[in-house]
Amino acid sequence: MTVGRITPYEVVFGEERFAAEEFPALAEESVRRNLSTWRYDQFTSLGRVGTLLEQMLPDDAEPAAVDQYVRVLYHGYHFWSAGCPFYAFESSVLRSLIEVPPDLREWRPRVPEPSLYLELPRQLFWAAVTEAGPPEPVEGMFVAREANPPSREAEILVILGLRSDRAGLSVAGLHLDLERACELDEPAGFRSDIPGAEQAGLYSLGRHSEAVTLALRTLWYIDTYPASCRGVGGGGERRAVGRGAATALNHFRVSLIERSYG
Repeated sequence: MTVGRITPYEVVFGEERFAAEEFPALAEESVRRNLSTWRYDQFTSLGRVGTLLEQMLPDDAEPAAVDQYVRVLYHGYHFWSAGCPFYAFESSVLRSLIEVPPDLREWRPRVPEPSLYLELPRQLFWAAVTEAGPPEPVEGMFVAREANPPSREAEILVILGLRSDRAGLSVAGLHLDLERACELDEPAGFRSDIPGAEQAGLYSLGRHSEAVTLALRTLWYIDTYPASCRGVGGGGERRAVGRGAATALNHFRVSLIERSYG
């Protein structure tokens, strides 16, 4: 199973002009106009954001889709601004965090970077963007949290359906209070209704609380067991998009090490 796959950031913003021109110009405008890029209302009032959305939105985009594009741009910008921190999890880590959940109530939530991307094992978690829609494999999650001063709130963008047989991807945005979210209890969570899921060892992210809980458990793990994270140099072609394509970004490969289960 491929660990360290091409990221949604590379798929959507793979053109050099975003990192070299568009995002620096967006940062400059926010400073010049004294607007916070962390607040959605101020982020969307930036002229550069409006220009980029016009370029990104298809001509036949429905009004409801605009919010999704805003969220993708928001997380893409902050991921770039943070230096593209990227953690790719081996499946054994996630299975351990589901089957033997950590007690997060005594953990002070920490996010190692203002923005980061958490890659999940391919086709291990499934979710539907809408109640009527079919379940799609969850590719990973972006997490963004203002660092100066540290905010107790965070934004999560769940990425689904990044496949080689179609263009685009699906997203679901979540807002959470980190400290309150640590009190969530999911004793029967992550159970999938997909036929054969239990035999195949598949999990569901059917509820927002499940996605939030999973994000917190992964953040807890890399915070509690930093030795589990091994730096890996990116080796893929920036424009190589598809199943199994390697990322061009440097990243951390997160492995399972001995845990304290007390």
